[in-house]
Amino acid sequence: MENGGALKNLFQKLTGGTASRKEQQLIAQWLDQLDGGEEMDKQALEAWEIRSMAELRAAIKPKLASRQPTRKLVWMGAVAAVLLAVLGIWSFRLHLYHPSVDKLPAVDYVELRTGAGQRKLVTLSDGSRIWLGNASSVRYPKGFQQDRRDVFLEGQAFFEVAPDSTKPFWVHTNGLDIQVLGTSFDVKNYEGEVIKTVTVATGKVLVQPQHAGKEWTLGKGDQIICHATANQYRVQPADLTVALAWKNGELIFRDTPLEEIATQLQRWYGADINIVSRSLLKRRLSLSVKDEPLQRVLNMLAVAGAFRFDIQGRKVEIWNEE
Repeated sequence: MENGGALKNLFQKLTGGTASRKEQQLIAQWLDQLDGGEEMDKQALEAWEIRSMAELRAAIKPKLASRQPTRKLVWMGAVAAVLLAVLGIWSFRLHLYHPSVDKLPAVDYVELRTGAGQRKLVTLSDGSRIWLGNASSVRYPKGFQQDRRDVFLEGQAFFEVAPDSTKPFWVHTNGLDIQVLGTSFDVKNYEGEVIKTVTVATGKVLVQPQHAGKEWTLGKGDQIICHATANQYRVQPADLTVALAWKNGELIFRDTPLEEIATQLQRWYGADINIVSRSLLKRRLSLSVKDEPLQRVLNMLAVAGAFRFDIQGRKVEIWNEE
């Protein structure tokens, strides 16, 4: 699991007494997501707890060769501290999200997915709307809790959130948590891609990268670009026409590397594109199209980028003209 290392670090900070309130909340949110969309029976829950305890025990247990009576006492104390910490986290989680465990309501979730070339519009129970992009998925409860609204995203989506100051709206996506009260914004965060973006069309959002120790407030026209592997974040003015074009069925590329263009075309048309000539990967091109077949899009790109291509069914190969 991708969050395993980061969660371990948070546990270490918690047991060391250095975890902030916000970091405690991150742990609680992570635990909440484990069973957020799927019911976990008693046996599965116990198995997860046993596995978690074993991992924590292994992380603090000293090597056998160095085990001495005093070390044993230290280790036992450390285990006790971890156990108390884990119990505290579960207690914190239950009290944070569910004031009364005895009255814990069952939450029914809806999950929607799109394939390549597909887009969907969904209206939530509070009146908020989500435009789900290509090859993406969104999970949300049929009815929101009394004090918050949580949505889980993989891929890309545009959100138009109904205002409700008493019930904050949260979007949880790999590595990012985004809080809004009433606004419209775009989130792009595909698995396997290092660049993630949040672009605000109206209102304000609070972006909280889960492992950065920072947060950013974005206003209308702002965009944050997150580089996952380098742990770098940059806020800049957004080109809303380009960032939101997909929502209206348009593809707009402005000085975009061919490698990135190919990735978007694969999602848009369900194609498998292979750029044979490595020198073409970083070649920057510009194009604006709507409702055009893949053959025509590639023809236009080939003229601008001085390359050749071949289409066989869903497979496309691109190479230099020379």
